[in-house]
Amino acid sequence: MAFINSGSNETQRIVFNSGTLDFGGNRLVELDSLSLNVEWGINTLYVLNSIKPQDIARHTQKVSLSGKIKSFSPALESAAYGSSSIGTPNEFDTLDGQPTLVSPILSVYDRNAKEIQYQLSGALVKKMGLSARAEEYAEFDFELEAKDIVLVYTS
Repeated sequence: MAFINSGSNETQRIVFNSGTLDFGGNRLVELDSLSLNVEWGINTLYVLNSIKPQDIARHTQKVSLSGKIKSFSPALESAAYGSSSIGTPNEFDTLDGQPTLVSPILSVYDRNAKEIQYQLSGALVKKMGLSARAEEYAEFDFELEAKDIVLVYTS
């Protein structure tokens, strides 16, 4: 696999403990916090006439990404609601069916400025939220679940 270039160019080099989240050509840079989880269900395998496990095997995979951003993202809202119309004002509507699957890309950097990229495929927005407080930027909470994930990094 190769790194996927997405979103708009950065005006300066990304520094340690930061990153970007891309939805196609739309890049979210005001990330407050992110949590990426890959979980596997485990199945214990037994043989006849034994109470001791003979093997264990993975049987399910769950990929989830949740986080908070400090700016409104039309691309993320469109993926969550499933429908939008351009006009004055723009409108997002929830669909009665399945929204379109998205393939977001999370790029983070280590202290040596080496890139680590998580490429999610077949993701759906599971949850959206908004928190607003006095004298503070609004926070948009989101949670995604994806069918699969690929990890690419520089060595």
